[in-house]
Amino acid sequence: MDALPSISEELYEPLKSWFSLAGEKPYRFRQLTDWYFKRPEVKSFQELANFPKALREKLERNFSFLSLSLEEAKPSPDGSQKQTLLLRDGFVTETVTMPMEGHYTVCLSTQVGCPVGCRFCFSGRHGLKRNLTAGEMADSLRCSLPPSGSESLNLVIMGMGEPFYNYKALKAFLNICKDGFGIGSRRVTVSTVGVLPGIERFAADFPQMNLAVSLHAPREELRRQLIPRAPSEIKELLPVLKKYFAATKRLVTFEYAMIKDVNDGVKEAKELCGLLSGFDCKVNLIPLNDVPGGEFKPSAKENLERFVNYLRERDMNVTVRRSLGGTVGGACGQLADKRNN
Repeated sequence: MDALPSISEELYEPLKSWFSLAGEKPYRFRQLTDWYFKRPEVKSFQELANFPKALREKLERNFSFLSLSLEEAKPSPDGSQKQTLLLRDGFVTETVTMPMEGHYTVCLSTQVGCPVGCRFCFSGRHGLKRNLTAGEMADSLRCSLPPSGSESLNLVIMGMGEPFYNYKALKAFLNICKDGFGIGSRRVTVSTVGVLPGIERFAADFPQMNLAVSLHAPREELRRQLIPRAPSEIKELLPVLKKYFAATKRLVTFEYAMIKDVNDGVKEAKELCGLLSGFDCKVNLIPLNDVPGGEFKPSAKENLERFVNYLRERDMNVTVRRSLGGTVGGACGQLADKRNN
């Protein structure tokens, strides 16, 4: 027997229509969505205190409350927490909830595994298993909300997977974030390795959301060594990103993992400045995190500082990402689970 659809998979019109066809008043639909979006501690229909028993039982016969379950919440000494979420088919997805100054950030996945296979990232070590559905993403977020809920929450789509290879589900999920969870567009950032059609669609569909691009090298030969299956070349990528900025007026953030003796030299800093000259953008340097069996090492502190100073002296808008969750396998590049192999 096929599993019952979760309510997150039926948002919004299918679920609203079900209530109408079941002879229920429209306010019951609104009550259910209030339970889903505003009470993340609720995990079953039986907990819906303002629903009559007959309606709770009817819902149970037709839907599951969630499409996944929280298998483990692993806190880190730095205050962050990694959630391991068990999907119905036995695969898992992972999210990370991180405390920031004045708010929380949730890092969310869009795929089980990843097809891109960046050599320094653990998530794509065994390739792509499948896409997540919009409902699974919504349930992942719901299970990862901090105590304050979605209020003042920043959402970064930077976990496992390439979001723009799963664009249809991503689009549906981002609309749920706006309309259901109430997360403002400017609090959402989607990261891509450079899927050009996805960037163009994202600019049209979500012009107020933020775009991050995994660059990691200032020249094509080196980037191709680090990201063998990159979907576009730098010479193709930059013109599309400049069109994106012209259309949205949102600064693109270039993500750059700092890898010892590979891309962290003065030569690369100079090339990066030349590459991005005249482009109003941000550069986010990411100290490389250790992964099991990894072939690369993080840049030495002095190399990172020299790189940062070189860019800042040339008026580049540069930041260094604070690494959180590393002790629990929740830092950038570490998300994966052996059951997905």
